[in-house]
Amino acid sequence: MGAKEKSLDLNRNVSRVTAILDALAHASDQGLRLTDVMQKAKLNKTTAHRLLAGLAAYGLADQHPETGRYFVGLKLLSLSQAAKKRFALAPLVEPALARICQQTQDTAYFVVRSGDESVCIGCHEGSFPIRVLTLYVGDRRPLGINASGLALLAFLPDAEVERVMTQHSEARAPFPFDDIQLRRMLAATRRNGYAYNDVHLFQGMEKMTNMAAIAMPICCSDGTPVAALHLTAITQRLEPPRRASVISLLQSEARQIEKKFQPILDQMRPYSEVADDSHVASLPQPRRRRARPG
Repeated sequence: MGAKEKSLDLNRNVSRVTAILDALAHASDQGLRLTDVMQKAKLNKTTAHRLLAGLAAYGLADQHPETGRYFVGLKLLSLSQAAKKRFALAPLVEPALARICQQTQDTAYFVVRSGDESVCIGCHEGSFPIRVLTLYVGDRRPLGINASGLALLAFLPDAEVERVMTQHSEARAPFPFDDIQLRRMLAATRRNGYAYNDVHLFQGMEKMTNMAAIAMPICCSDGTPVAALHLTAITQRLEPPRRASVISLLQSEARQIEKKFQPILDQMRPYSEVADDSHVASLPQPRRRRARPG
């Protein structure tokens, strides 16, 4: 087997293991029978049984001795604790989310970059009667998808943007806009210093015009975006002139987070970029002055 075939085989197995763990996580109370795992992970009996046995051998899955049902393994608890340390900023920014919600009455999110995805790790619901919940804690999106994904991708150096665009075109395929439209949105985000998005993410929602979002990047000390504040509301509430006040609030909170928690933000810088600092001088910087509505 050649190197390319080995890589494809590894990716296939990782994908299958991830599908099994996702299925077990969503059935954490009652567990799953082997047939349930086969159905949810779309695997045949031999493959599902083999992978479950391997997961159980390493503590990533458990099988009840009487019912035979499979559960998430205890080792994942220690791994989740490690992940919580990696994203220790989440509880620290909760006061900022609360202030944003109090002043806007809309829903605010805290989103971080994880590899080439954006992950929601904080949410504070607003009190406005019409609530727009487009993200939930734990939701992942490819970079460039939704407002926070735009904010995280747009302010990377050009070469890194091109790498993400090229390597993850398949992951973006299910979303109802093409790369030409995405590049226009990235260019607008760079010009404005913030991301604005009213393009809806899921098939069947493309023509809806009553939801919009704004996101402000949060950067480590060299200007690399590692997180974002994301606010979602009905479109009318994010039209000018109100949009300007929302942008100003998000920008102020983002700058305070950068000032207070810079050491943590620096630890969140992607490893792939730590090894190469040559891009720093040319990195497009989010505007530090008050952004005008776009």
